[in-house]
Amino acid sequence: MELTNNNRLIRRNGEQQSETFNSLLAGSAAGCTTCLIFHPLDVLRTKIQSTTVITVEKEASVILSSVVTSQPSGTLSSTSGPISVFSHTIRNGGFIALYTGLSLPLAAQALYKATIMTVNKISKEALVRTRTNNSSEGINTLPYQLTMTDHFLCGSSSGAINAFLFVAPVEFVRNQQVAMHTKNAQERALSSMSDSAKFKAKGIEGPIDIIKNTVKKHGYARLWRGGGVTLVRDSIGCGSFFLMFETGQKYLPSITGKEKGSFLNTIGSGFMAGFGYWATSLPLDSLKTLVQTGKASSAVDGFMILKRRDGMLGAIRQLTRGWQLAFGRGSPSAAISLTTYSYGYQFLNDLPN
Repeated sequence: MELTNNNRLIRRNGEQQSETFNSLLAGSAAGCTTCLIFHPLDVLRTKIQSTTVITVEKEASVILSSVVTSQPSGTLSSTSGPISVFSHTIRNGGFIALYTGLSLPLAAQALYKATIMTVNKISKEALVRTRTNNSSEGINTLPYQLTMTDHFLCGSSSGAINAFLFVAPVEFVRNQQVAMHTKNAQERALSSMSDSAKFKAKGIEGPIDIIKNTVKKHGYARLWRGGGVTLVRDSIGCGSFFLMFETGQKYLPSITGKEKGSFLNTIGSGFMAGFGYWATSLPLDSLKTLVQTGKASSAVDGFMILKRRDGMLGAIRQLTRGWQLAFGRGSPSAAISLTTYSYGYQFLNDLPN
């Protein structure tokens, strides 16, 4: 009997390791797919966020606004919208400029989604086991059913771990590259040069160069600049992401007439998940960009300056600039990501050992 139990334990551990590996692989595929498709929208959103003017005095803001409106049409300002930012980017680098800073995020996406999906999965399984064991009075006790609060907390833990380990330094480097492209283009427009020789000569540093220069000047900790607000953003955002996904999986079947886990319901739940993420995290994402591009010393200071200058509603309006790109990217991206992960994970699990 003891030998049989040991064999069962070994087999179960092997199955868990295989499922974890499949989850990592499916999450990596989902992350790379969405990054390749939606990275241009991330670039445009970051450009919009980084043009937000941060000044202490309201009078200074009025002066800066009058200066901005008198600048050449080829520059960006704090009033630039998605269309003007898109046109500006294309004029100063062509369509390839929409993929500025792609290499590091693309490489990291394999870690992003794999970490989020797998930590969320492991957290839920551990919670079910713990709650079931604590409440068991017999061998026929039904497994614990996760509540919506449980889904939020498990999602939050996955977002927090991912943000601390990978997202903060990767997005710092990406935002530095995007800000560098914008700055070079602004200088070119303001100098009224007829050719782009100076602009091209400056170029944009690669991710390795940015990492080396940052570490040399400020140390490794600098790569985690904005790490606090990134962690809060992804904790709340990923919690909302998985909460909305499970809400869709629970209620959409009664609307669509399809069973839970069907392609239609998975796509619909993914759209809801993406909306949930950006509805809760967009202001924090804007603050993160301002901190990582050096326009604000911290997220709290940046928010307080905007609040004192423009009032609460004005600050929120500034921090939700680029919402069209966030939601235009977020819902389709989440739908594709979750569908790719769900079907990829199932496919891998169904493969013969």
